[in-house]
Amino acid sequence: MSGTYTLVGIARAKTHRRDALVSQLSALRSRGLTEPGCLDYHVGQDAEDARVFVIYMVWDSKRALESHLNRPYMRDFHAARADFVEGDFSFRWLNAA
Repeated sequence: MSGTYTLVGIARAKTHRRDALVSQLSALRSRGLTEPGCLDYHVGQDAEDARVFVIYMVWDSKRALESHLNRPYMRDFHAARADFVEGDFSFRWLNAA
C-alpha cells in the first residue's frame, strides 16, 4: 500500500468507563468509514486487557487523513476524551515495509 497513510492509536479506558470508550470508538469508526479516502478503519480490543483498545486507520492520502482528524466530531471526541481515556492516546505512523 505505498502512498497510503496508516495511523495506529492505542488507548486505555478509565476504570468503569470502558463501555463509554467502546461506544465512542464505534461511532468514530462508523463515521470514518464513510469519509472520502478512508481505506480501512478497525477498532480492536487487547486480548489480555479489556480496557486497552487499538485503532488502525488507513487513508489514501495525507490530505484525507488530515481532513478526518479536523472534522468537528473528531475535535469533540478529543476534547472529551479525558472523561473516558486513562492518560492519553499513544500514536504510531506506519510506513509500508
